[in-house]
Amino acid sequence: MSVTHYNDINDFLRDIRLPQLKHADFYIGKFKETDHSENMPEVSYVHNYFEISFAMGYDAQVSINDRTANALEYNLSFVSPGQVVSWSVSDIDRDPISFIILFRPEFLPFASNVFNLYRNFPYFNNNTLSSFALNRQQQELFVSYFKNIYHEYQRGAEDSLEMIRAYLSLLLFQAKREMAFNEGIYFTRNRSEEITYYFENLIQQTPHKHQPIKYYAGQLNISSIYLSECVKRATGKTAKQVIDEYLILEAKSLLQQSSASISEIAFDLGFEDNSNFVKYFKKHTLLTPRQFRNKP
Repeated sequence: MSVTHYNDINDFLRDIRLPQLKHADFYIGKFKETDHSENMPEVSYVHNYFEISFAMGYDAQVSINDRTANALEYNLSFVSPGQVVSWSVSDIDRDPISFIILFRPEFLPFASNVFNLYRNFPYFNNNTLSSFALNRQQQELFVSYFKNIYHEYQRGAEDSLEMIRAYLSLLLFQAKREMAFNEGIYFTRNRSEEITYYFENLIQQTPHKHQPIKYYAGQLNISSIYLSECVKRATGKTAKQVIDEYLILEAKSLLQQSSASISEIAFDLGFEDNSNFVKYFKKHTLLTPRQFRNKP
């Protein structure tokens, strides 16, 4: 199945039969029973928003980066920009509930950029599937968040965006709390995926990220070879590529959001000197840090 890359989020919304975007940094849509049918074709897509989806009453296969869960069991899923998402609906209950939220980090004052969102909410990551199997009490709680957000979005009052920010923040922090205290609700991973998940979280939380693979392997109490094998099996990428992804992401965030000098940023990221950081950054972005910071 071919993957559609959406540069314009309204094209994505049109293809999944939802109304167009009202605000550049936030969207919530509600699927109705008539939006889906057993004959609906499979959908596979990539876009540049953070996505939260919730579904109850849908017999649907949801895949994120080739890892598949069934929405009948795993109701709540989190998707990061650039992840490949696929889903297909085979059956629908009488009273289904399904929402999709799309947002940019700029919508949340405490997030402000992509890397801060990754660091604050570890279920957002680049390479592993993040889905929750919720019990009835948890389902009711999260449905209330989605319904309140949807109500404010439709209402469009003067203070609706602030109300949406508050409810979205509650949803994100509640999911973080549920994950911390009950990992059993998380999607079952094999050993390679589990190691990769902890590896990504470790990178996100490490201040000086420019470290060799053996450093991260040591923090996880495994060998460098085993870490590399697990990451390769789970993602198709090398461990070095995953480190580079998060390192460049944080470098871009610091260059855009902070007033620190390039030398200070290089030190904060773990580079021994500024010239190595400049070479590294240009290799991965084709721009020097100064060019990236000064671009319109």
